[in-house]
Amino acid sequence: MPAIADAANAAVLDAADAASATGRRAHRDAELVALLQSAAAGNANAFERFYDLTTCYAQTLARRMLNAADVEDVVADAYFQAWRDSRSFDPERGSPVTWLLTIVRSRALDLLRRRRASPEQPADDADAHASTDADSPGPLDLLQTIESRTRLHAALLTLSPQERWVLALAYYRELSHREVCEQTGMPLGTVKSLILRAQAKLRALLAEVAE
Repeated sequence: MPAIADAANAAVLDAADAASATGRRAHRDAELVALLQSAAAGNANAFERFYDLTTCYAQTLARRMLNAADVEDVVADAYFQAWRDSRSFDPERGSPVTWLLTIVRSRALDLLRRRRASPEQPADDADAHASTDADSPGPLDLLQTIESRTRLHAALLTLSPQERWVLALAYYRELSHREVCEQTGMPLGTVKSLILRAQAKLRALLAEVAE
C-alpha cells in the first residue's frame, strides 16, 4: 500500500509540474504575441523586448545548423525579417517562438544553399591570381586590419538589434533615411534617432579602446 501511495503522489506531482510548465509557456506566448503586435504597430522598444526574450532560442537553433562564424549574421538577418514581417504573424497558426524559429531555419538554409552553389575558390587558382609580394600588405598592416575589424565587430555587438539593422541599411546597403523607413516600417524620426544613437555608441566605444 505505501508503494502505491508513493506512486500516486509522484504521478500527482508530475502532473502538477506539467501543468505549471504549460502555464509558463502560455504566459510567455501571450507576452510575446502582445510584443509582436506592438512591434507591428511600429514600437521598436517592444521588438527589442521580444528579441531579449527569444534570442536564446534563435541562437541555439542557428548554432545547431551553422558554423559559429555565421551564427550572429544569420540571427541578425532573421530578426530583421521578423521585424519587417511582424504584421503577418498570426497567433492562430502557431506560437511566436515557432514562428521565429521557422524564419531562423529558413535564413540558415538559404546560407547553406548559397555556400553549396558557390564553393570557395581552390587554393591553386587563388594563388595564381594573387597579387605580388610588393603589393601585398605587410604583417603589421594585416595585424592592424584584423585588430580594427575585431574592435568594430565587438562594438557592433553592443548595439541593440534595431540599431545594428538601421546602421547596416544606411551604411552597408547605402540606403537613405527614408529608404530605411520603407525597408523597416519605422517612422523617419525613429530611424534618425536609432542611427544617431548607434553612431554615438560606436564612437564612444572605439575611442575608449584607442585610449
